Amino acid sequence: MLKSISGPLPQIKFCPTGGITEANAPDFLALPNVLCVGGTWMLDKALIAAKDWSAIEAQALAASRLGK
Repeated sequence: MLKSISGPLPQIKFCPTGGITEANAPDFLALPNVLCVGGTWMLDKALIAAKDWSAIEAQALAASRLGK
């Protein structure tokens, strides 16, 4: 849907969040009308419960590099 909207409405930019994973985030970020994405894959509930902040930091850092 975002791809088809970019043609007639190129001035509208999006930040999709539903269904975004580490695997498909680069596909979304490659679209010209997508500025950023949101996803919970970097905030694993088990890591939060274990207070494994270094693992969460590593996942967030990896996520920040997806669009580059």
